[in-house]
Amino acid sequence: MEIVYHFDTASAALRACDNGNVVTGSVLVIASDCIVGLASNPPRAITARTGPFKPFFGTSRSAILTESRHSAEQIRAAVDEAYRQGFPVPEALADFATLRSEMSACAREYRLTSDEILALVEACEARSTEFWNTLGQAGADSSAARILQAGIENLSAARRKLLDRPL
Repeated sequence: MEIVYHFDTASAALRACDNGNVVTGSVLVIASDCIVGLASNPPRAITARTGPFKPFFGTSRSAILTESRHSAEQIRAAVDEAYRQGFPVPEALADFATLRSEMSACAREYRLTSDEILALVEACEARSTEFWNTLGQAGADSSAARILQAGIENLSAARRKLLDRPL
């Protein structure tokens, strides 16, 4: 199991790596910048957003392992953490992610398959349509109008979030 460090800023994570305050190969999370990286000198970015971290330039799993001092297990832990945080990961690094079938039951709770996301989007659309129809029948002046409109807005926001998350 890899160590995961959380930092408020990327510069704080850089300082920790430079000062040896983090274990090399551990996962660095800077949630405010949507960055996940691996501790080394310099740290390596796992997410699409790299900030001051060095990105991986390889376009295949073997090329990434050749260019990196990090093991496949360390990269996998960081990629899984990036997905858990909901941050986009470059396609070449996505190959390192733990397969859903290999995850523990607890880890599966945090990751949805593309089919599950599409099913949820369709359910949001169906419920939203149902609310619009009910609102049309009840009228904008009815006591339920505010509740239905709030429900429609919540469903729309949920749909956007689902479609914006990396698959």
